Amino acid sequence: MKNIIFIVLLFIPLMLQAEIYKWVDAEGNTHYGDKPVKDSQQMDIDIRDKGNIKTSQSRENKRRKLISSFDDDRDRENKEKKKRKEERKKMARNCVLAKDRLRQYERVRYLYSLDMSGSRVVVPDDVRKKNTELLRKQIREQCK
Repeated sequence: MKNIIFIVLLFIPLMLQAEIYKWVDAEGNTHYGDKPVKDSQQMDIDIRDKGNIKTSQSRENKRRKLISSFDDDRDRENKEKKKRKEERKKMARNCVLAKDRLRQYERVRYLYSLDMSGSRVVVPDDVRKKNTELLRKQIREQCK
């Protein structure tokens, strides 16, 4: 049964093969049909020949512009992704630094800074508390 169906399907394209005829009448009008016209010349045309369809230059230019715009969009998107990735890295690094500095502030008994001559000056407690709060705020912003 399968063999019979296969054979029938194999011969269907041969039965469906049709020819198309083209002719020009006395007035110069072009006509197409499936039957040849009497008293006409026959010309065989190879329809499988590549390059019969010619695209206009404007169509080619539009295609190139479209491809170019896609490339530009992709490049811009990649740059934006790279920028966002760098920003996330920077924020993560700042987060780690701020957490480390906060741990140092909380661990030591007193803070000091260097003056113009290079000698140590102890930071007052109110300034230390202010700096600690600033670090906590920075950690909240950077460590999202």
